[in-house]
Amino acid sequence: MSDILNHIEENPKETKRLIGMEYEQLQQLIYNAEELHNEQQALLESKKVRIIAGGGGRKSKLSIKEFKKDLD
Repeated sequence: MSDILNHIEENPKETKRLIGMEYEQLQQLIYNAEELHNEQQALLESKKVRIIAGGGGRKSKLSIKEFKKDLD
């Protein structure tokens, strides 16, 4: 995980000061983003025409939270 997420999870009372929203709001935002991401991935998978069965290939090393942090 990123340093800021580790710090926030260790010190949830500082969330408002660090990012301007309450810890519970941040958790809900992350949950909603993960749900939306999963829905979009499912939609993309349903539209694919596969020659080889799904599940093959390299597994992701980053969680969704870490991936989004790397995009910023």
